[in-house]
Amino acid sequence: METNLQKIQKIVDASELLREEKDDFVTLLTLATDTELGPMAQLLSEDKSQTSKIYQNIKAKSTALATGDSVLWQKIIQEEEAQLKELER
Repeated sequence: METNLQKIQKIVDASELLREEKDDFVTLLTLATDTELGPMAQLLSEDKSQTSKIYQNIKAKSTALATGDSVLWQKIIQEEEAQLKELER
């Protein structure tokens, strides 16, 4: 049976992201469990156009964590919340 990471990797590989971004995206996701990746796999299966947005979000979070920038982290979270509210409509 295919894991959620494998499902996501297929979608990412078919995306318009650059090869380096694709590799980076999948590498970052290896830190999560298969269960944690379930919602992302479902979302990307339903709407492949979200691939770039999710990648950019993950990259921004990585930058915020690496630099310890709590203001950037808060901004990312606020943007996520706004996007989730928009999706709920």
